[in-house]
Formats: sequence, C-alpha cells, structure tokens
Amino acid sequence: METEALIRAALSEAGYTADAIGSAMPRIMRILDAEDVRIAVGRPLTRKEREYVRVQLEIGLSVSEVVAGL
Repeated sequence: METEALIRAALSEAGYTADAIGSAMPRIMRILDAEDVRIAVGRPLTRKEREYVRVQLEIGLSVSEVVAGL
C-alpha cells in the first residue's frame, strides 16, 4: 500500500474526519520527505540545511532533487 493511502486509512480509522486528514496530509508528507532526505544524506542536517530542505520540498522538488542540491 502506498504511504499516503496507509496514513489516510490509519487516520480515518482513528476517527479523524476527511477534512482534517486532507488539511494535514500535505504537511505529514513533507515531514516524511524531509526524513527521507536526512536518511539519504546519512547524517543529521544542520539547522540551515533543514530550512533549505523545507523550502525545497514546499516548492515541489522531489527528495532526490533536494539531496542533489545538498
């Protein structure tokens, strides 16, 4: 099962409404993508790097593009 679908199903089963899930899902996915970047880099990110990653993910870059930029 796809990650987003799995999270949606878990939140729905926990009693969250579709509106709450829909509004939270983009942020949840960006958090997971940021963690994927950290894992790909293989070390903790500095505060400046975390800010860079956050901005890049918000503008729509993929994890691999963000890692390449680091």
